[in-house]
Amino acid sequence: MNPAQTDSSVPVPERRKRPDLRTIFEKIIHRVEPFFRKTDGLIGGTTEYWAARVIHDAHPDLTHHDVKVLVDAASRYYRGRVPA
Repeated sequence: MNPAQTDSSVPVPERRKRPDLRTIFEKIIHRVEPFFRKTDGLIGGTTEYWAARVIHDAHPDLTHHDVKVLVDAASRYYRGRVPA
């Protein structure tokens, strides 16, 4: 069997160490959208600081690192979806 082929009957192990962040991401992604619009940012740039504040205010139990992970994920998410 070719190593590039995968058997669909074999379960793929979860690669994420924090699956709870995926759930939080799905909840907050639309709340932080305005901060990643090119036209709404500061002088055409994004306002990731404010996105981090929204995430932290909604989930104060998250660590600074967790908030940064979510902001980075949101940035990557919107980079491909928001027109330049």
